[in-house]
Parts: sequence; structure tokens; C-alpha cells
Amino acid sequence: VQGPVTPESPKQNIQLVSRRFEIQTVGSSTKDVVQGPGVTGRQPILKPGESFEYTSTAPLSVKPILDKTAVVARMEGEYNFVLLGDDGTTPISSTPLQAKMGVFHFILPDLGNV
Repeated sequence: VQGPVTPESPKQNIQLVSRRFEIQTVGSSTKDVVQGPGVTGRQPILKPGESFEYTSTAPLSVKPILDKTAVVARMEGEYNFVLLGDDGTTPISSTPLQAKMGVFHFILPDLGNV
């Protein structure tokens, strides 16, 4: 999983405090839940206009059905942030704000030319 996290708070620093993702592999009726503090062991503080980029992995137990689809899994979830006070580091609320992440798909690359 890779992506920039860019908040749209024009006036206040925010801190990414946790995340929760649901991953469902093709052909499975169950979803794996990945959740916990921050991302990749970090809980970054972001100033207005700043982004935070990270790369992480998720184990997938799949048997690709390449003759039917290159999609092996789908994922959705959210990031949780807290607004920080004027000092830029103290949370002003213990209730996190949720930033929903829409569904996206894990797709195997075409390895036919390898």
C-alpha cells in the first residue's frame, strides 16, 4: 500500500493517530482487518498543506484466477486524525476525525513478457 496522506485543514496542524483497513481477497467471503496506531510505526504531525507518504505491505493468501481476473483483492478503510492546538502538538479533542479511503483493487501485473 502506498500513497500520500494530505489533510485539507487550512489552519491547524493535525496528527495521524490510527488507521483501519479491511482487505478481502478474491473468492473469499471473509475480510482481514488491519488496524492500529499510526502507519508504519509513525504518527506524523502534518502542518496545513503538508503531505505524508509511506509504503507498507499486507500479506495476501490468494490463488490468482488469471484466466478470469487479474484482481486479487480489494481494500477500503480510514485514517483517523486529531486536530492540534495552537502549539502544534497538543490534541484539542480526544475524538478523532475520520478520513475515509475509498475501495481500491490489488491487481497482478502482466508478467507475460518476462
